[in-house]
Amino acid sequence: MASLDDELKRTIATGKVSLGTRSVLREMGLGRAKIVILSSNIEPSQKERILKSAKDSSVPVLEHRKPGIDLGNLCGKPFSVSAISVRDVGDSKITSLVGSPDAQ
Repeated sequence: MASLDDELKRTIATGKVSLGTRSVLREMGLGRAKIVILSSNIEPSQKERILKSAKDSSVPVLEHRKPGIDLGNLCGKPFSVSAISVRDVGDSKITSLVGSPDAQ
């Protein structure tokens, strides 16, 4: 099975994602988010807001073991990314990782 990093790279290359907590919350509110990925060091209050919104919107959330700077690098960005929402999975199978131990 592919790792979360591999599937996230494939999603970024072939699908559509939004970066940052505000964008993630907006995408969930608009019903466009298919899945959300959180960094290991996301601020607890932001994490709580996103998890509540995800539960209300029935959007699965994957909590990555890597910190935001590593998620930023995976996204090809030179800055920290604490949250990512996926609008279009593209050619990836990232949604199949929900509930999987390989999702970490």
